[in-house]
Amino acid sequence: MATSAVLNDFERLEQLYAAGFHDIFLDTALRKIIDRQIARDEVDLKRVSEGLAEFERRYDLTSTEFWQRFQAGQMDNTADFMEWNVLCKMQQRIASRLSILRGDASRE
Repeated sequence: MATSAVLNDFERLEQLYAAGFHDIFLDTALRKIIDRQIARDEVDLKRVSEGLAEFERRYDLTSTEFWQRFQAGQMDNTADFMEWNVLCKMQQRIASRLSILRGDASRE
């Protein structure tokens, strides 16, 4: 299903709920979908964090410090550093997604 079609589906559901619609089956299904994605993202975040920890041990550098230095052009473009950079980006995206899915007020 195309992304725009999915967004349209969500907009229609949002309109229904805003108009006072309530259905226990749909409520439960939506909660299960969100919970399932949270569980999947938590597994992915753990895997990425383990990869980051390996680079941190290998280079005796935190991922935060690496990220800042890499973005500033202070690190070489080695295969390890490129992979570390990708893992940092993945961690940021997954953490952001989890924040949204959990409804964290601090995400804004």
